[in-house]
Amino acid sequence: MKVQIETISPYEKKIFFEIPSNTVAEELESTYRTLNQNVKLKGFRPGKVPRSILSRYYKTKIEEEVASKLIIDSFRKAVAEHHLLPVAEPTVLDRVFEEGKDFTYTVTVEVKPQVTVDRYLGLEVEMPVVSVSDEEVEAQLKILQDSHAQLKPLDVPRPIQEKDFVILDFEGSLSGKPLEGWKVNNHLVEAASKTLVGDLDLQLIGLSQNEEKDIPLTLPENYSKKELAGKEIHVHLKVKEIKEKILPPLDDELAKDVGDYNSLADLKARLRQTLEEQKKDQAHQAAKGKILDLLIARHPFPVPKSMVERQVQNLISRTEIRLARQGMKLEEANVDRQKLRESFQPMAERDVQGSLILEKIAEVKKLSVSEAEIEEKFEKLAAQINQRVEAVKNFYQKKDLGEDLRAQMLEEKTLDFLMSQAKIRTGINALPTTPVEAFPEVTE
Repeated sequence: MKVQIETISPYEKKIFFEIPSNTVAEELESTYRTLNQNVKLKGFRPGKVPRSILSRYYKTKIEEEVASKLIIDSFRKAVAEHHLLPVAEPTVLDRVFEEGKDFTYTVTVEVKPQVTVDRYLGLEVEMPVVSVSDEEVEAQLKILQDSHAQLKPLDVPRPIQEKDFVILDFEGSLSGKPLEGWKVNNHLVEAASKTLVGDLDLQLIGLSQNEEKDIPLTLPENYSKKELAGKEIHVHLKVKEIKEKILPPLDDELAKDVGDYNSLADLKARLRQTLEEQKKDQAHQAAKGKILDLLIARHPFPVPKSMVERQVQNLISRTEIRLARQGMKLEEANVDRQKLRESFQPMAERDVQGSLILEKIAEVKKLSVSEAEIEEKFEKLAAQINQRVEAVKNFYQKKDLGEDLRAQMLEEKTLDFLMSQAKIRTGINALPTTPVEAFPEVTE
């Protein structure tokens, strides 16, 4: 077999193949022999059909099968012998297959570019000073207090006010005909919370228990059912019960109800500690992001289009997952898919370039991820989603995500190594606070 490789770009190769006619003949003979053992033709016993007869009926199919096998085998051999690293399936060009002659074809294929790294140790990066104010602690305490509120029926009848919780029935119609999915009974909603379609809950303000009301409601332009988007419907609603939210006192008893705390002071101390840990983690992640930015700026090189395309699709998938958690689809959020792809393109190119640089540094410094570290990661993931470790492993196995997880862990390990070698300057600007992990929702 003759192989000639031409470099088209830093990440693309053109490979010319010439497979000798005797190799082609052997493969054709083998394929015809296998067919002869399995084919059933009237007037012939299995295995006794003449080659000329088989060729009359199956020539095109056989030659296509042989050509495909020769391409796969020869391409794999060339990749191994020439140490190529394809990142996408090859594109076959100029294929010439004719029995009795050499088989020639050409492919173009994207490969991982050769990456050379230097000046990656001792990078200077600023780390913001982490501090937590009393106001931030109090804000988190208020969130906690609100999450442990109780809903209590009104002692004295009065109209609905903002922040009241209302149990209601409602039914929607268009041109006098009931709308599917718009008949709801005993629905609990916070008045004026803008959580119902078309801000229907705003219409509850001022109504009294057992009061009924017919209201016009304009559905939003991004409503899930496109045939109803932007249309005005009529909603009949009935207030069945009004409840007010009673906040628990901010005292030692609340601290004991929340968890294993002896006093309110203990709870505040824990909230402060949690906020500090979150801010430190944010600062650490921000610093690693700056290190990656420096590496990308110092090591410019073009990246394979197929890798960028896959990363763009990954970013779109993550967006779709985030929207799905809010009960929406991409189209329902009034997001143009093509514009989203275009907006993600620069980010995807950066992600791919950063991954290739980190991969090279890990190779140079002989960094790796052990099986014990993989096992520990599975245990952490299982704990985060309250699932069995085996269930998480099975998920990654079924989705064929094992190597992706290992690659992500190696990138993190490489960034941690670079952080350990970096020159850290302490800045004065603290990062914004991220709320403490959500506490249980309001219950009756």
